[in-house]
Amino acid sequence: MSSYFTSDVHLRLDRPERGRRFARWVKTLGKDDSLTIVGDLCDFWFAARQSQTGLKSCPGLRALADFRANGGQLTIMPGNHDGWLGPFYENELGARFAPEPLEVEVYGLRFLIRHGHLLGGHPVWKRGMESRSFLTAFQNLPPQLASFFDHCLERRNKKKSEADVTRQLATYRRYARSCVGQADVVLLGHVHRSFDDPESSPRLIIPGGWFGQSSFVKVDPFGASSIVETLPPSTTC
Repeated sequence: MSSYFTSDVHLRLDRPERGRRFARWVKTLGKDDSLTIVGDLCDFWFAARQSQTGLKSCPGLRALADFRANGGQLTIMPGNHDGWLGPFYENELGARFAPEPLEVEVYGLRFLIRHGHLLGGHPVWKRGMESRSFLTAFQNLPPQLASFFDHCLERRNKKKSEADVTRQLATYRRYARSCVGQADVVLLGHVHRSFDDPESSPRLIIPGGWFGQSSFVKVDPFGASSIVETLPPSTTC
């Protein structure tokens, strides 16, 4: 029996390769395993404009539902993209929707787990995009305008990614240092670049996103392992 942690999958129906890749990975998990998704299982685009389709169109979500139905333990934490999908995850997937911070002990290791967006380090204007009112407004945008807005935000995130990661990592390191004595491992999401500092105390682990890679943390009797499988450059994600 193993415990797995991953984050920032950002499932959306118009990015089908990512959903298929995530589904293939979920299907490798055993019925006695547990899986915790540390926020942003689904992208904001799915939350606002595609969730009404249910599970039928998303292999990643179907795989999670099957994992849970076969006996696997599934916990999903809210991220900045999918904080309003708790009822959907509970009803459609049978998942436990757990607010942060989440504290668990696995094979003697104490984990303190958060998505990370509430710790600071990201632009203040993005907080407005996490509100219920913004979600409702985006749902009602004409398709072409919504697509334009989505494209602009994606382009901005790519352009500013290095600065964003640097700023966020500094925030995460400060937070991890503040958790001395509370946890052996601080596990955070939100940053899409994988990071593991086994020499720090507590150990800081960021699983990383599923953009251009498949990444997760496995915990078994031998300890915690951060695993990253990089995709070929030609792979669409």
